Amino acid sequence: MSQKIKDIMVPNPVYLKPMQTVFTAHELMILSDYECLFVVDDDMRPVGMVTTLHASVEDSKKKVDRVMVSEYEVLREDQSITEAAQIFTKSNIHHLALPVVDTNGVLVGILRVADLVRGVSSSSSPSSSSLTPEATCIQIAMTKDKEQERSWIAKSRELGYAAAVTQVGTSAEKLPIKMREYSIVAAIAHGVIQEDTGEKIAVSQAVREIILQMDVISPGLGGGFKMAIVKGEGRVAVAAAGRCGHALASSPEQVFLGISIV
Repeated sequence: MSQKIKDIMVPNPVYLKPMQTVFTAHELMILSDYECLFVVDDDMRPVGMVTTLHASVEDSKKKVDRVMVSEYEVLREDQSITEAAQIFTKSNIHHLALPVVDTNGVLVGILRVADLVRGVSSSSSPSSSSLTPEATCIQIAMTKDKEQERSWIAKSRELGYAAAVTQVGTSAEKLPIKMREYSIVAAIAHGVIQEDTGEKIAVSQAVREIILQMDVISPGLGGGFKMAIVKGEGRVAVAAAGRCGHALASSPEQVFLGISIV
């Protein structure tokens, strides 16, 4: 039986929400090594696309719904690889990835040219081992409910990583200290790191990178964040997903990531 798009796509892709910023899009594209990211609505249906070009030339504080494009092909997970190849060869397609949806139009994956080439040349499907500690950390931090959170933590364990989650919300003055404290405590409590000075410093350095990124977007403002800590492949990653600013309910959600060697 011929392979389907769902057999070779990248599942559970990193995505954007309309109110997130170009800065966040740029960070996520670098960290996930994607040339473009897809913007989804509250029902997880793709509504736009942001490319590396947008991330490079647009104001970093602009919201992605102001710069995204809406003209792109959408693939179905039950389509064949041959059909996908035919769509990619259309002369009006210039980007290197397309969104993949299920029968309800919900984003379930992306298909990159590289995935298509591998799928055409090999009968084996891609392994989940392509998920790095950084990508896994971002996904955990971005989960919206306990079921998703548990699922991604379980996946991280299958990959040989250790993961923990915590919540932080406070003023600008206390945010750097609280982020470090909460991340270190959660990492030790869940066995991500040992109660060892070197590993504590590694988590602290990763959090420091996050604080520096936050200062670019909202200097001097506090915030509320869900934080994930993942250790694997000789490094620890810390991701913070949430909102900066005084009006937290209406401010755009941001994602930040820090990495340190352990």
